[in-house]
Amino acid sequence: MFYLNKQKIVISFVICLLLSATEVFACSCVSIPNEDVNDAVQNAAKHSTMVFAGKVVGFEYRKGIPNQYLESHEKDSGKHNDYETKVVKFQVERWWKGEATTEAFLVTDETKNSDGIVTVSSCDYHFKEGESYLVYAYGKENELRTHACTRTRLLNKTEDVKILGEGKEPVEKKHKPNKSLDVRAKQRLF
Repeated sequence: MFYLNKQKIVISFVICLLLSATEVFACSCVSIPNEDVNDAVQNAAKHSTMVFAGKVVGFEYRKGIPNQYLESHEKDSGKHNDYETKVVKFQVERWWKGEATTEAFLVTDETKNSDGIVTVSSCDYHFKEGESYLVYAYGKENELRTHACTRTRLLNKTEDVKILGEGKEPVEKKHKPNKSLDVRAKQRLF
């Protein structure tokens, strides 16, 4: 009798998963075995475009930001699908690499598609509003990204700052205009 109830629960769970309108892509991280923490931090900083500490102050969806998976899927299927990409807004507190202004934007892999499907990647770093992070970002200045395989961490849960040193205060200046990250075109998510 218990077996039948357990089986119904499992089947119901599987059906719910199959009917959900979300796509998830698996992530696999590679690390150097027995790497010294100092070396790991220095390597992470060396291979990053920008390293900064900042507080998440909001999220928004923006059009016009390329998404590698969706573009590949579009090419393979021949179907065009409009989408918006989730962007994380930070209030920058300190920076170690790159010239950080008082705010920074990170592009995520999460998209909201015109057909109603939301795509996410397990490699995406899942930031929470109001929390402060040490961020190792990479990519073009106007399309910075990070992911779960970097040393990006909650600021109060990392010792990297001790290794990186004091850092610098953010610079007061406006971002360069960029159509894909145009703040006037933002759509507030939360």
